[in-house]
Amino acid sequence: MKMQTLAERLEFYVTLEGSKEHSPNKLLLAASAAASVGAILVPPPADAAIVYSGVQNKVVSAQQVQQQIDLNDDGTFEFTFRLSAFVPVTYSQQLAVAGTASVIKDSVNAKPTRLVSNYMISSQKSFFSVNSDDLAVYAPSVLVGGNFLGQQGYLGVKFKIADNTHYGWIQYKAVNNASVGTIIDWAYEDIPGKAIKTPKKFNWNLFLPAITAGNKNK
Repeated sequence: MKMQTLAERLEFYVTLEGSKEHSPNKLLLAASAAASVGAILVPPPADAAIVYSGVQNKVVSAQQVQQQIDLNDDGTFEFTFRLSAFVPVTYSQQLAVAGTASVIKDSVNAKPTRLVSNYMISSQKSFFSVNSDDLAVYAPSVLVGGNFLGQQGYLGVKFKIADNTHYGWIQYKAVNNASVGTIIDWAYEDIPGKAIKTPKKFNWNLFLPAITAGNKNK
């Protein structure tokens, strides 16, 4: 079982849509307990339906030009992130998918869409397979674009486990000149066909009283 830090644990609670664990009292209890014992690691609930990677921060750069993602740890890579460097100061962060995997794309520029927090990913969205789609492009005086250039957000993804379709997200960001991209984390719904939301923005102010109280009790 993967162990999670407090921040990961709290975000996991907030992400779980409709979970019995999703209550302010239990969130407050988690924050208070963590504050009282320091850097605590808490396992995810056994009945959770969302499979979360934990913070990964996989970097795509000149030093590591390619990163592959196996969402469900079955030995098959569904997504490949890579850096293309054409000439100095000209870069492109690109995404490719394999097999039955696909990604939500922008209808305006036909590039992978940068999704915001609390976005529903489901069968109602339009998914496309991609061979080498630009996430962020920087070519001075020629081309600057991609929905992730200098931005952080989520990719909405679809893939199969056995013959069943699953939905998920990958959090990604790229710097302003596209020379470095970072795959922050990812998650998927382990119930076939069930929709999943990108994480809600977490408000630490809600937990400051509990954290403060916990620190005073040390």
